[in-house]
Amino acid sequence: MVFAVPLHNRTPFRLATHVQVDAEGQERLVIMLSASLTSGEDGQFAPADEQVPVMLRDVPFGDPALSSTRYEADIAPEKPACEVIVNGSAHAPEGKPTQRMQVGLSIGSVRKVLAVIGDRVREGAGLSAPQPFTVMPIRYERAYGGTLPDGQLDLRNPVGVGYRGAASADPTVRTHAPNISYPSDANDKPSCELRPAGFGAIGRGWEPRLRLTGTYDQAWQDAQWPLPPKDFDPRAHLATAEDQQLPRLDGGEDATVIGMTPSGRWDFRIPRVTAPLLLIFDDRIEARRFTADTVVIEPDLLRVTLKARLRFTTRRNAPMLRDAVFGHVTPAFVSARRKRKTYLDLRGGDGTLAGKSAWQY
Repeated sequence: MVFAVPLHNRTPFRLATHVQVDAEGQERLVIMLSASLTSGEDGQFAPADEQVPVMLRDVPFGDPALSSTRYEADIAPEKPACEVIVNGSAHAPEGKPTQRMQVGLSIGSVRKVLAVIGDRVREGAGLSAPQPFTVMPIRYERAYGGTLPDGQLDLRNPVGVGYRGAASADPTVRTHAPNISYPSDANDKPSCELRPAGFGAIGRGWEPRLRLTGTYDQAWQDAQWPLPPKDFDPRAHLATAEDQQLPRLDGGEDATVIGMTPSGRWDFRIPRVTAPLLLIFDDRIEARRFTADTVVIEPDLLRVTLKARLRFTTRRNAPMLRDAVFGHVTPAFVSARRKRKTYLDLRGGDGTLAGKSAWQY
C-alpha cells in the first residue's frame, strides 16, 4: 500500500502526488509537475506569478455539462507521446475587423493551421456572409459538431455547432456554422459534415479517445471490476488531436504561434525544467528529472505551462520511498531528510541552494 510521501518543493512550480491502480492491480505512485512561465516584453521567460496548479480534475471553460475542457486533470500515470495544447483566440491583423483569417502553430514536428470565419446564419439554402470580428475564441464550442434536442450527437465533438443543424452547447455562440475549421473544410455549405477542428483538449468521452478506453462488458464486470479493462490503451490519456502530438520535447525547441496574439506572431523557445527530483528511499537516494509530456500554451497571457509526471511501482517488502525533494538543495538537507531529522541552519536558510535556477530555455 502506498501512503502519502512528503514533498519538499524548493521551486516556484507546483508538485503533487496521486496513486493509481493498473489493470493488474499494481499500485503506482505518480508525482506530477506543473510549471508555468510567462514571457516578458524582452522575450525572456520567468516563472509566472500565477502558477497553473496540478489539476486533480478536469477544468472546463464553463458549465461542465456544456463546455469543452480548458485544463485536463494531470492524474494520467503515463502519456505515450508529448502533446501541445493551445488555449487562445484569433486576433484580427492590426486589430481591424475581418471576415476570415488563419491561425497556426509550429513546434517540433507539429505544423498546424486552422481557418477562422466570422458568424454565419442560414439564408435559404445557404449561409450568410461572415460577420466581421476582431477576436474569436478558438474552442470546440465554435467547431463542427453538436448535440440535437432528441439526443443525437456527434461523438467527436458534442458541444460544437452545425451537426445536422445543431446549435452550439454554448448559448453565447450565435453562429449557425462553425467558426473554426481546417482550411480544406472551410466552405459556405450548411449541410456539409466536417472534421471538428481546434487546438484544445478533446473530451475524455469523445471520439477518438472513447474507443481507446477498453471494453467495459459483462466479462469485465465479472472478472476485472473495479480495475481498468486489460485492453485499455494508454493513448486514451492523450487529450489532443493526433496533429498536435509529437514523440518527445526536451526543451529548447523553437515554437511559433501565428494569429493568436495582438501582434500577430509570437516566437519563443520551449522552456526546460532543470531542477532535480531527489527520491529518498530507505536504502538509497535516486535523482530523476522531469521531461514535459504536455505543453499548454496560452497566447493571450504569453504563458507556457509544462506538465510532466514520474511514476513508481510499489512492491511489497521493497525499500520504502520516504521523501521526495524537488529543487536544488544542500547535501546537509538531503542527509537530514534521509535520517528523518529536522534540518536546521544557524544562518536561517532552509537548505535551498542559492543561485541555482529551476528552469532554462
